[in-house]
Amino acid sequence: MSQNPKILAVENYIQGLCESNLDKILSLYADDATVEDPVGTEPRKGMAAITEFYNMAISSKITAKLEGPVRIAGPHALFPFSITMDFGESTMNIDVIDQFTFNDDNKIISMKAFWGEENSRMS
Repeated sequence: MSQNPKILAVENYIQGLCESNLDKILSLYADDATVEDPVGTEPRKGMAAITEFYNMAISSKITAKLEGPVRIAGPHALFPFSITMDFGESTMNIDVIDQFTFNDDNKIISMKAFWGEENSRMS
């Protein structure tokens, strides 16, 4: 794993999704963080709203995989990844680019997920 705290946070995020480990995911966020997933929807603000979002997200079996290197620019980390959500009789595949913005303690204060209808497919 990387020694860069921002890249390490991305790696832990992907691992947390794959493990359906809510505590691991939430530990990456500042208490007053926002999650906008997908971009264009109403941002969820604060730990209660973020917990609700990830509880729903990990309720189906998720597989997440980095699809390229993490890009670091100042307090930001951007990374392409794919998600497969298993609903039993069908799966949804989504190609995403996430942007994390970090505070001085390397906690995520903003997460934006860039994806849309064109980036998701059912199988």
